[in-house]
Amino acid sequence: MVLSGDVLTTRASAIGFFVLFPGFILYHTLVAMGVMPAVLGGLFGVVSVLMFIVYCALLPSQLFVLSSATRGYALVTLSFFVYVLLWSAVNYGLTGGSVMQAALVQTVETLVLWLVLFLLGYRVPLDSPRLTRAFWIAFVLIAGYLALHVATTGQWVFFARRMIEAEAEVGDSISTYQGYARSALVLLVFLIAVSERAVVRAVLIVVGAFVMFVLGARSELYAFLALSALLLMLWAGMSVKYMLTLLAVVWVLMALVVSQFEALSGSRQLQIFDLSGTSSWLARQNLGQRAVEQILTSPLLGRFGGHIASAEVTGGYAHSMLSAWVNYGLLGFFLYVGLTLSAFAAAAYRLLFLGDRGAGWVFAFSLNFVCLLLMVLAKPVFWPLPALGWGAYANALVASGRARDTSDTRPAEMAGHHRDETGQHDAARNLQGRNDNESGTPDLRSSAL
Repeated sequence: MVLSGDVLTTRASAIGFFVLFPGFILYHTLVAMGVMPAVLGGLFGVVSVLMFIVYCALLPSQLFVLSSATRGYALVTLSFFVYVLLWSAVNYGLTGGSVMQAALVQTVETLVLWLVLFLLGYRVPLDSPRLTRAFWIAFVLIAGYLALHVATTGQWVFFARRMIEAEAEVGDSISTYQGYARSALVLLVFLIAVSERAVVRAVLIVVGAFVMFVLGARSELYAFLALSALLLMLWAGMSVKYMLTLLAVVWVLMALVVSQFEALSGSRQLQIFDLSGTSSWLARQNLGQRAVEQILTSPLLGRFGGHIASAEVTGGYAHSMLSAWVNYGLLGFFLYVGLTLSAFAAAAYRLLFLGDRGAGWVFAFSLNFVCLLLMVLAKPVFWPLPALGWGAYANALVASGRARDTSDTRPAEMAGHHRDETGQHDAARNLQGRNDNESGTPDLRSSAL
């Protein structure tokens, strides 16, 4: 059996989507427990490179649909990728040096992740029962393991690297809490989008809040809570069932926090209410101020690699969308933010004004809301997750177009079927020497057109 490029892209996307998100958590936990060796290193980068190779071979089969069915959105996204690559190459060619080389390498790595996640979001089969079942199994395993961790250790934060007692090289291959939280966030958003029952979504939100809290990443935790509150309020306006669900979720979460407040009071997650005394917040403030100074010095062009030149490390960027302005200039900044903002606004319009509750639009709305929020508050341009939101929006556009085409062609097909049946009936009567014209009865059938 020969599979088409479209089928191969869909299957590769389903596998990659599972491996890069719930599979990421399972892999790193098993490595940290010593159950398996780190055969894939940190997994996310290795698998992304493999998928990049696969997608490069399959991309030509997707270009026509991408260009015609996404109303130009996919072309703008791919043009943004090309712009970033050319901008980085020109800056490196004009200046050279180790700083520009490090900045170029960082950008190329980001572009690989962007392209992979964009195509992943575009082709992931949200209607696949097998994929949904795999995500549910992974979610139950992850939530159960974290609950066991809290019950047996009394610690409300899980750091996989603390489980390593071997040499430092093995510990370095284990993901930080940020990688865990990124994967858990996408896992939860996917399950909320594909689930239809209010009770199931309520359980996902409550258990998901527990999972995100224990994983320890403040940005992803509060982004998930903000998304959950927004979705429940939107649905509550459409259904009394969701209004009751919203009240139940709020009550359960408040009861959990009150009952465990003493144990939770010292956690880093609750430091959000007093950030002035935290070293990470102060460091981010300094990095943000440095980015503002570089932008004011060159508001149109920015300063490519400026975060490396000033901080002498590739991680010295502003933890916000300002890092896009610094590295890729004003145009790059507008394209970067505009892709997420337009996708979020369009998906919100579908949910609010057209009442479309399809999984594709919920997934696109949720991902782009989370990404937009974190781009403003906490994440740099090198954070790859926004590209998944861009792909999810393209996916929803294509799926809606196909559904519209199907509904448009169905009446014509039914009319054609009726015409064929009538023709067969007339032919049968002609063989018997009878037809409507001979009987003097006019043919008043409406035209199929």
